Amino acid sequence: MADELRRPLSELRQGDIVQATITSHEPWGLMAKLNGYESVGASLDMIRRSSEPGVKRLAQGLPPVGATIDLVIDKVRTWHRKPWIWVDLTAPGHGEG
Repeated sequence: MADELRRPLSELRQGDIVQATITSHEPWGLMAKLNGYESVGASLDMIRRSSEPGVKRLAQGLPPVGATIDLVIDKVRTWHRKPWIWVDLTAPGHGEG
């Protein structure tokens, strides 16, 4: 039944807010699983996005592995070989300075 609830990646759009579960911490940022979607590699590069207010806030209180948080879809990239899909994430930062 859980498979029936998984939405296709084709529904992801830049700017969408999604719930993601943190799967690992990396030297450059974090990896996450997008809840409710097909399985895909998703990451937030905290070094590259360090000037974004939402990412700065997230980096100060890095969520533990297993935590579920809201993240924002930035880009969905595909390569010539399936299932190589990478979802580039950022953190919500609206209204912050």
